[in-house]
Amino acid sequence: QNNALARSESRQALVSNDVASLAANFQNADVFAKLVSKEAMSAEEQLRLSFMFTLDLRNREFEYFQYVNGILDEQTWLAYRHVILINHSSGLGRKWWNQVGRGIVDPAFGKLVDELLVDAEPDNTYERMATWAND
Repeated sequence: QNNALARSESRQALVSNDVASLAANFQNADVFAKLVSKEAMSAEEQLRLSFMFTLDLRNREFEYFQYVNGILDEQTWLAYRHVILINHSSGLGRKWWNQVGRGIVDPAFGKLVDELLVDAEPDNTYERMATWAND
């Protein structure tokens, strides 16, 4: 019963974290549009993207340790983990990871991200999100 309660509370925290990330991303859609267009970003836009990447990365780090501790099942973790590829498999995402992200996470989680990105093809989810109605 305690285990079920812990899973339920963890799941609620995960959903709350995702809602906060989505709200922040929505408020900064212009930065994601620039990311998709591959236009140069101003210092302010880079900061805003960095804050959003940091928020998403912290969420993934939390989820990873929930998975490692047996609170989050593997299928759910793998679904959440995919956001790492969405954010960091592109050239700009990798650049941010290498220059900023790796230094702000737990070393074990950083190693996992490095391993995940080593052979990852660039993910085009943001591009698909920005162009899905154009077909």
